[in-house]
Amino acid sequence: MFARSRSRCFATRLLLACALSALAPGVCSALTGDVGLPEDPVSGNAVPLTSAANRRAEAMARVAAGLIAEDDNLDDALRHYQRALDLDPSNAPLARQVAGILLHRGEAPEALAVLKDASKRRPESAVLALQIAEVYAVSLRKFDLAQRYAERALQQEPDLIEPYQLLYGIHRATGHLDDAAALLQRATERKNQDPEFWAGLGDLFLRQSLMTDGKEARTASVSALAHYRQAVKLGWQNASVLLRALNFFAAGGYGEDAVSCGRRLLILQPSDSVSREKLALALISLGRDDEALVELDAVVVENPASPAAYRAQGEILLRRGDRRAAADKFEKALVLFDEDPQLYLELADLYLQTGEIERAIRWLGEARTRFDRLPELPYYEGLLLSRLQRWHEALQAFNLSADLAAKYQPAFLTPEFHFQRGMASERTGKYDEAVRDLRSCLALDPDHADALNYLGYMWAERGENLAEAESFIRRALQREPDNPAFLDSLGWVLHQQGRYHEALPPLERASKTIAQPDAAIEEHIGDVLEKLGRKQDAVKAWERAVSLGDASPKLAAKLQSARKDSATPGGTAESPKP
Repeated sequence: MFARSRSRCFATRLLLACALSALAPGVCSALTGDVGLPEDPVSGNAVPLTSAANRRAEAMARVAAGLIAEDDNLDDALRHYQRALDLDPSNAPLARQVAGILLHRGEAPEALAVLKDASKRRPESAVLALQIAEVYAVSLRKFDLAQRYAERALQQEPDLIEPYQLLYGIHRATGHLDDAAALLQRATERKNQDPEFWAGLGDLFLRQSLMTDGKEARTASVSALAHYRQAVKLGWQNASVLLRALNFFAAGGYGEDAVSCGRRLLILQPSDSVSREKLALALISLGRDDEALVELDAVVVENPASPAAYRAQGEILLRRGDRRAAADKFEKALVLFDEDPQLYLELADLYLQTGEIERAIRWLGEARTRFDRLPELPYYEGLLLSRLQRWHEALQAFNLSADLAAKYQPAFLTPEFHFQRGMASERTGKYDEAVRDLRSCLALDPDHADALNYLGYMWAERGENLAEAESFIRRALQREPDNPAFLDSLGWVLHQQGRYHEALPPLERASKTIAQPDAAIEEHIGDVLEKLGRKQDAVKAWERAVSLGDASPKLAAKLQSARKDSATPGGTAESPKP
């Protein structure tokens, strides 16, 4: 406000100087008294105007007084401006100033009257016709009259972009879409060297592309690109035009254009850190990470509070495999801008990769507190805790996620959600809840192979619903016939049904196809071999399971019993194979 007041005062003194220099001493006294300065010391009365020059001078003094009043009192400013306009009725800028204050006060008809009176005196003024059209369109919603005046402005100044912009809006508002498209084509055919015109036309075609679809939208987008390129070509020294073009190029993924435009803009405005960010992102999109890092380093020097710059740095470092440095950049981005839940998830995942589990959990916890209505956050926390086999905590997180989803985002309760919560329920001994979630998963996705296998194997382990369990596991194998976990499940459910000859082949196939030997599969093979009377082979399978670690608590007892039996007289002989 101080700078504005200072410039206003300077402008006022200049206007007063111009006004007073044109007047006789007596008239000077009258005018200065009228604007709040001392009156004529002899009579104290205003001196009547005797010439057009004096009228113009008093009008300028009135404008100066209006400028002084405008900061504090629009009513006083309007009074001065209206008096000035009475003295100088052909002054189009002054008419527009008066109309602007009237519109601000909600007096659209009065503003329109002022503009129309000025337009009669200055019929060649496209700017006045355009402002009349704006009042009709925006304030009074009389589009037919708005169109008439906008077309007059276009006839008077066909190389101004503003009449096209207003007419385009009128055609769209009245549903005349063909007229809007024809208007754009008409503008395209102008032989115009004004970069602002082509940037504005690019804006209109961009708007057209956003309001249409299919081929029409693609055609409009191509036209917008061409016009922004033309604006850049003509406006190589115009920072405003370059910035508008850069925004389009960056948002549209036109990397080469964005880089060229951004570099030129930074020559004109080297401290423009926002444009430098966009240049860096365009370089990243082109795979030019080294150049992007140079620009991003400059950004954080110019603007240390740029979360986008730190995030972009982190993404480059992550691609280079420097996870720790990337995490540091992501943390800085979050300290500056904590409104991005996705960044919390990325940071937690990054710490998971670096083995800093507690930090990952801490960031997810902060995110859950910060965004207390997003079911995604406790869900991903549950996934992380499941990975750490902290099943009770994981189940609590999944339950919180389900509560939030039920309130704010029911569609979040996907088949995968029910599968993950069902698995956590089973691991915490809540079998009924596990069955309920796994069945919910299959109700939503009958071909969810992991859920089919998990529920089937859970029943097999408990010796329940064995026929249905076998059916579910075989359905899972139809989806993934070479999955060793599913093959193991099939072998085990057949074992539980006493079908030992059928159980051995899928178990042996699972053992051969799994990438890393698995203790559970080897133990199951040993159990089946024992049932088939092949005790020595069973012992070997169990010993393999023990050597792999993570064996079941019952395995040691089974192995000890088998070894004891083999040490008794006659214990070395195998039972006949059925």
